[in-house]
Amino acid sequence: MHSILQELHQDHLNLSRILTLLQKQLDLIAGGEAVDVLVLGEIVDYVRSYPDLVHHPREDVIFGVYRQRCGDHADLIERLMAEHKALVASTVDLQSCVTQWTHDSPVPRDQIVGRLTDYIRRQWDHLNLEEGSVYKLLAEGLADADWLDIEAALPQGTDPLFGDQLQRRYEHIFGQVMSFA
Repeated sequence: MHSILQELHQDHLNLSRILTLLQKQLDLIAGGEAVDVLVLGEIVDYVRSYPDLVHHPREDVIFGVYRQRCGDHADLIERLMAEHKALVASTVDLQSCVTQWTHDSPVPRDQIVGRLTDYIRRQWDHLNLEEGSVYKLLAEGLADADWLDIEAALPQGTDPLFGDQLQRRYEHIFGQVMSFA
């Protein structure tokens, strides 16, 4: 597997950890228990800052090259690229809802539970589809020359939570994620 795919796979493992933490927060909210609103906000901010703005655009570059070079599985590739856009919109919507809810705005508990449940399900479905079939297609279908073109076109960015340098704004969730790693 090419090193770029390995990096993206690691991103998926990291996002899995974040989704697990988000599920724990959802379980607390659904159970009527107190939730650490700072952690909840950091989770959504992290997804917005890295997976949505760096990870998915990187995949879109790879998917575009694959679609151009290989041509097969075009429907699946188009679906995933459309899901990237939908996931970004979903994260923005969730971020707004969480911000309102954590600032005691009138967002009913069942509404935040519903949005979080749907959001987590959509993220898992997308991640599992990429990991379950698409990454294998990319690894088998793209040649070394394709990966050189891809590497030159990839958006730059480092993971602010799991990268070389932890950004201060994610310290609260980092400790929690590491506690069940």
